[in-house]
Amino acid sequence: MEQVTVPAGFQSALSESFGGAGDPEFRLSEISLYGDAEKLTLSMHVSVTVHSGGREKWILRLDISGSDADAARADAPAEAYRWLTLMVQANVIEWWHTRKTAPNIPEIPRRIG
Repeated sequence: MEQVTVPAGFQSALSESFGGAGDPEFRLSEISLYGDAEKLTLSMHVSVTVHSGGREKWILRLDISGSDADAARADAPAEAYRWLTLMVQANVIEWWHTRKTAPNIPEIPRRIG
């Protein structure tokens, strides 16, 4: 798989912490893209801070294809980056809540801390 440059606007949007009522705080780092014109894999470190103050760090990979992959391209408009960021965040939150039962992630995430 070939490494693809993560557009600055997409990188910036993904780097903001997120979470909500009932969810821990998530922060993405070491974000990279791999793939080709049809399918991309987004690789990232996910730092999770739970409400009790505990922290975990994971490596997580998400597959991005079709129009979603187009939204991660260098020439995509800022709105596409914001939309794709929301999709990534939703997938991270879903993974977190299902990680012990049946996560809907193509590659098993790996805990690194």
